[in-house]
Amino acid sequence: MANSWEVGALYPPGGLNNVKWSQPGGPGTLVYPQQQTGVDYFSIKPFSELSGQFACGCGHYVDQPLIQREFDFDTEESVALICCPMCGYVQYTLEPFESALNTVLQPQLPI
Repeated sequence: MANSWEVGALYPPGGLNNVKWSQPGGPGTLVYPQQQTGVDYFSIKPFSELSGQFACGCGHYVDQPLIQREFDFDTEESVALICCPMCGYVQYTLEPFESALNTVLQPQLPI
């Protein structure tokens, strides 16, 4: 069997959240619609949705990833898909899935 997911593509196909996501350039390219940035002309405050901590390959800025569990038929292991929580773009994978739960994102200082 072939995997139902691909790094750089939307997962599930078509994306998340009932939004009409599109990836016209194919896997590994920007996903549309993009977040908005500009100026609110009716106030003095600038406006930008591009304020997340992490920039995903899809072009969205987010504060935390979405981790989805899948199966990798190539390695016959469970896999954690690290995705954009807005559209479902697969950033990268971790195998086995359990390693995503034990991965330290920041170095630990000795006590």
